[in-house]
Amino acid sequence: MNARKVIIIIALIGLLFSVYSITLHYAPAGSSICNVNETFNCDKVNKSPWATLFGIPVSILGTIAYLTVFLLALKQKAVLRKTGLTDKDFWGYMLLLTAIMCSFQLYLTMIEIFKIYAYCIACLGSQACTLLLTFFSAKEYLRK
Repeated sequence: MNARKVIIIIALIGLLFSVYSITLHYAPAGSSICNVNETFNCDKVNKSPWATLFGIPVSILGTIAYLTVFLLALKQKAVLRKTGLTDKDFWGYMLLLTAIMCSFQLYLTMIEIFKIYAYCIACLGSQACTLLLTFFSAKEYLRK
């Protein structure tokens, strides 16, 4: 399976984690199935002051980012044709996008560790997805 197909699949999985996190953000406290204990507690993370950025839930930002990566990878040939980008340029921009996503996820992980003292299982899944997206984007960029 080539890197583009892997990225499409990982972006879809990340999209599912983000959409689930949106539902957690707006659901009543205590309704999450991933409230395992005080350490692994999605409500504690998704209802914290750090769960929004300029009033927008970060899970919505994640959904937009994953959807963007998914659509770009899915429609790569059309993007190349319409923009005139080379394959290397395309993967360079994809690497930039996924690296930004990964950096923001790292920031959010630090917040979980040092401020909230709890982890959201859906967030951890999303973090794994951004790491993988960045890895495969870098791999494809370096291959071109």
